[in-house]
Amino acid sequence: MNPASLAASSATVGLLQLRSLPRRGLAAGGGHVREICGLRGPNGELHWILQLVELRGPVGILHLADEAAHVLAGIGGPQVDVGPGAQIGLRKERVLRHTGPLLELRRPRLRAAELSRILVLSTVTSRARPALVFADLHGASDLPEDVRAVVVRSGRVSTGGSTASAMEALVLRSAMTGDSVVARGPGIVADDARVLMVVG
Repeated sequence: MNPASLAASSATVGLLQLRSLPRRGLAAGGGHVREICGLRGPNGELHWILQLVELRGPVGILHLADEAAHVLAGIGGPQVDVGPGAQIGLRKERVLRHTGPLLELRRPRLRAAELSRILVLSTVTSRARPALVFADLHGASDLPEDVRAVVVRSGRVSTGGSTASAMEALVLRSAMTGDSVVARGPGIVADDARVLMVVG
């Protein structure tokens, strides 16, 4: 199920296999980008968008929405340096803020055939304010209030009849609509899961 079909679905939760999402090339360098989910207004104006960047070569350049603020999270593969300008190291499970529409990623140490994976959350703060939050989930519980998506790094998370494993995401339907109020998250069952949530 891709983001477009998820938006039209009546299901409360959609399961996305990140490796199966359509991809586009970077502006320069080796790698690609996959759009996971997001929200736009009735005239196409961006509220927020979550993308997966998979960097294969030593450098990659990506153009981001210039009116948005950006948060990056390392979720796999070798460390990357984030620029342009002064390079800041982004390690796995570290979250960094990035300003400006140009994102430059460099891999100082390459490992053969291993991708560096970075989640990029871009938000127009006057329209939406989601954040990226790492969490460990165990057993039965409720997702936090205002949760919009859960990206699974390890383990498994089940809710709404869907089960997500590593490199899969559970996207709440409210994340794909214009609903101004996001209700308390649904009940889940997690099996030693490490996740990154879009909340807010």
